[in-house]
Amino acid sequence: MSFVLNGKNEFGIAETTRRRVLDTAQRLGYAPSAVARALRSGRSRVVVFLLADAPVSEPFARFKREVTSALQAQGFTCVFLELTGLAGGVSAVCQHLDPAIVVSATALPDVDKRALVKSGVPVIDGVSGSEDASIAGLDQREIGRVQVRHLADRGHQVIGFAAVEAPQDQPFCLPRLEGAREQCRLLGLAEPVVASMDYSLDGAADALTRWVESEPPVTAVAAFNDVVAVAVMGACRLRGLDVPGDLAIIGVDSETIGTLTVPTLSTVGIDLTVPARSLAGAIVDLAQGGAATVRAVATDALTLIHRGSS
Repeated sequence: MSFVLNGKNEFGIAETTRRRVLDTAQRLGYAPSAVARALRSGRSRVVVFLLADAPVSEPFARFKREVTSALQAQGFTCVFLELTGLAGGVSAVCQHLDPAIVVSATALPDVDKRALVKSGVPVIDGVSGSEDASIAGLDQREIGRVQVRHLADRGHQVIGFAAVEAPQDQPFCLPRLEGAREQCRLLGLAEPVVASMDYSLDGAADALTRWVESEPPVTAVAAFNDVVAVAVMGACRLRGLDVPGDLAIIGVDSETIGTLTVPTLSTVGIDLTVPARSLAGAIVDLAQGGAATVRAVATDALTLIHRGSS
């Protein structure tokens, strides 16, 4: 029976017997033991993916599904853990899970990274931001460039950037802002007027005051993401400003919330299968003892979605 379930056909097992075993296993819901498989091969098939302490967003939920699917196709199981509050630290958790590799969304503490390296566990550290474009296949700076190009094409010369204060968002926010600044320089525009805010209407109102009172006043805003963009739209409504007449706005992520606003939100959509599959490929390379293959940065992962807000 074990020969059939393990796909070994070199022992002369009759086809009728093999089919009967497989049918019975399917009826009983049999699944091969990953633990037993790891013991036989001497190699774990578990990927531990460490997350920053951040609220679950619609785009990141999609990204997790894509990474999990891409890894499953290669025979790996992905386990997601929150970094905050891990009892005993990362290395202690990994002793229980015996991972093939550890992937961290943000930079690991030095003590944890040293412990993992010493134990022989490969580490991909800090997979977000622009510096990892060869791993994740997506340059976050290009998102800021796309936003500014769109606003400039619509005739705007003074552009604001709605940044966020949350530490867990900085690996994404900072390169997007860098890209916006680069594009402004290329187009001969002034530096974007940056206002940093939290995820609140009050924070958006303070940012709006900065843009309205700048000299000359800002006429368009590139927001870090759709949630920030919607907050800015709300602040405009409270202040009696027309969107896009007084202030054009564009977000990032193409979240459902952007289709429910009045006017609907312009945004930059991200095909998350691109960074997910690229990252999964690098994970499998390292987990199997090789080097992470440098992958070309995707040029078709971003889509400008022009709606009513710009």
